[in-house]
Amino acid sequence: MLERLAIVLVIASMAGAAAILMMAPLVNGLFLLLRDIFGILFLPFSFLFGMAGQTDHARVMGNVVGGMGMELLSHPLRTLAAAIASAASAVLFVVALSAAGRIVMAASLAAGLVAFWLAGAATGMILLPGLIIEILYLLRPARPGGTMPGE
Repeated sequence: MLERLAIVLVIASMAGAAAILMMAPLVNGLFLLLRDIFGILFLPFSFLFGMAGQTDHARVMGNVVGGMGMELLSHPLRTLAAAIASAASAVLFVVALSAAGRIVMAASLAAGLVAFWLAGAATGMILLPGLIIEILYLLRPARPGGTMPGE
């Protein structure tokens, strides 16, 4: 029973972090698309204001359009690597419980820590419950009956 709960918590933690990491580039791509659409929509008005001799609108419109999407998609490979490390950590944890291998459990924890480091502190907090369970199982491995020693 405890082993199943641990598996569910680790998989939920790691999968949640991987989902958040994969959603960020999609949302950022949407913001970049919206920035381009608003830029096209402002173009006729900018042209008309320019013909009227008013140029102060360009600064305001430039702030609105130019502020969208800045610093977006700056580290897509880092995000992808963090998502892969998070998924690998969950898979290695399940394999370590079925094969009862401490080396695989240590590799699972290492992959989780790499995902935590690559994802940053905000997304890493989602990984924290899974990492704590992996640490506990590494320090006190499960018995074949599915319970931890001392229970």
